[in-house]
Amino acid sequence: MVPEGPSNCPVTFYPSGKPVTSGIWSYPTGTLALMWYFSKSGSPVTPLAFVRRPLVTSVSALVAVALVFATGIAVSSAAPVNNAANLQPGSMRAPPPPPPPTPTPPPTPATPPPTTPTPAKVRAPKPASRTHKARNVPEFPRDTRHGRRIVYDKALMTVWVMGEQNQVIGRYPVVGRFDRPVMGTYRIFSKSKVAYNPNSKVTFNHMMRFTYGPDTKSPIGLHAIPRYYDGTAMHSVKQLGLAIAAGGCVRLSEEAAAAIYKWAKVGDRVIVLPSP
Repeated sequence: MVPEGPSNCPVTFYPSGKPVTSGIWSYPTGTLALMWYFSKSGSPVTPLAFVRRPLVTSVSALVAVALVFATGIAVSSAAPVNNAANLQPGSMRAPPPPPPPTPTPPPTPATPPPTTPTPAKVRAPKPASRTHKARNVPEFPRDTRHGRRIVYDKALMTVWVMGEQNQVIGRYPVVGRFDRPVMGTYRIFSKSKVAYNPNSKVTFNHMMRFTYGPDTKSPIGLHAIPRYYDGTAMHSVKQLGLAIAAGGCVRLSEEAAAAIYKWAKVGDRVIVLPSP
């Protein structure tokens, strides 16, 4: 309520008459005003339109401040409102989902440094004898030639058949003797499917001649184990690898002689390595 008084609302009086009532707040013209009633001499009391006009602007400002203050109190004392329940679909967009985490690749195990394999210790070959076969016979012959050839190592009583690319086609144990033929390079000059020696009364298959003996001038070559006329072998296959031959020929098993005979050509080299 706005208090009365000259400091708030100035009062204007008619020149004649006295107020017969105190000021009353009312809305005579739709505007809040403080009204007094006056009288004239000899006239009944008549309400007059003399008004103490308030400062409406000040009153309105006070009312507005009061309303704001009352609203703040009401909001603070009320129960919290679930704003999420009052949201209409589409009125607010949900925040975008966070990006998926970047996968971390597993650590690469450290590669150990390459190790150089230790070469296997190569044992030196042991020569053959009349009673013991050679030991530690190498895969390749011990000559320095290359290409297509036959290598006869008298110390090891072993024959190698070598191809054009210096590859080993075959390696075979043989029976021979140390002193003949002498070390050197020879060539096959003739071949016979079946041959014989009337002095020894034996026959032998797959003869490949490459030189001659020093005394009798008989040919020396590679062939199968000789057989007497009755079909008995001069010695067994198990004895191949021993230096037990009486003549100078190089004796092989029947299968090995047949394989070399099929592969060899007239003119092929025969390399004879030294005796032990």
